[in-house]
Amino acid sequence: MNKFVQHILVIPGDEADREIAGGFVNHERVDDRRIQVVPVARGWPNVLTTFEDEYIPRLRKYPLGHVVMLVDFDDQGVVRMARFQQVIPDDLTGRVFVVGSSRNPEALKDALRLSAEQIGWQLAEDCALGGAGLWQHEQLQHNAGERERLATAVQAFLLSWPAFSSGTNSNVVRRTG
Repeated sequence: MNKFVQHILVIPGDEADREIAGGFVNHERVDDRRIQVVPVARGWPNVLTTFEDEYIPRLRKYPLGHVVMLVDFDDQGVVRMARFQQVIPDDLTGRVFVVGSSRNPEALKDALRLSAEQIGWQLAEDCALGGAGLWQHEQLQHNAGERERLATAVQAFLLSWPAFSSGTNSNVVRRTG
């Protein structure tokens, strides 16, 4: 990862989150030279600690970096999101994002009958098609605001598609692998 060009670091809360991120990164329209999935933090509290200890200083040192914290909200979305927002310094809010399933990836996988990697790939595919598709699933729809902020911040350097927005033209789930 070249720290001197725009890039994204993804901090996954658990192994399933890492697999979803990996599926997203593996999509052919994602520039995998600009995104890195770092080691699993082992739970959302550790994601916060890792972000505070390692990534706040890193973001301040390398102003072209962005961080996505990929976590399970465990049906406590409002409270958990507020906790994350308390930790993100004001000067970094435009480069730090928190997304994840409203419950956990296992429940999402069961509901969709897809693997974590397939879910990640499909989320990228929906973005490639300019639609919300899978992002509208009841376990993911709460990410709409963060997804829009993220799109505005990264689409120019990460994604080779016309729209990473809240359009609604993709509701087809394609199975990969």
